[in-house]
Amino acid sequence: MPMNNPNQNLVEVTGRRFRDVTPSAAAEAELRWFFNEAESEIDVPSNICAHLWGVSPTSADAVERRLEAQHAAGKINGWLKSLHTTQALLLAGVYIERPWSEAVTKALPFGLAGAAEAYPTARVEWLREVARGQTRARSVADWIEEVVRKGRTDLVNAWRTELELACALAVRAYDRARGNRPCVVPQDDAES
Repeated sequence: MPMNNPNQNLVEVTGRRFRDVTPSAAAEAELRWFFNEAESEIDVPSNICAHLWGVSPTSADAVERRLEAQHAAGKINGWLKSLHTTQALLLAGVYIERPWSEAVTKALPFGLAGAAEAYPTARVEWLREVARGQTRARSVADWIEEVVRKGRTDLVNAWRTELELACALAVRAYDRARGNRPCVVPQDDAES
């Protein structure tokens, strides 16, 4: 099957599509890397970890890799800072990899569960239910799991409708901020 549109392949691989907006391949790679891997690639490993890996944390290659990661993370962070705070939080929610139950990922697919956790509306709704004694969930994530488990489809459907639009706007804003630049994820990570 020929792939003329690079975003078409991205949809098949990641499934991330919010209304009519699909993140560019570069945005997808950058946001996934930034929210899940950048910090560990920037940090200097402890001496014991370096010894176990058989690599000096101060070798020229290790220092160069950390500098490349710092540079890439700085660019991505700058683009995220140019967005509205809520948009940046939504993107973090969408891209931070975390375990959700199968029921939640089915009810809120494509990262929408994480976006719901970060979304101010869902946070306020959770606090309201905590204040009224309607939930004992200790976190928004636990509450989202509870809402789905209890079959509160009205609330889940409302979130999905709001979040699909909000995430579409956030993805579009990030793509606009980064422009048509090549992906800044360090090459070793982009290839793996």
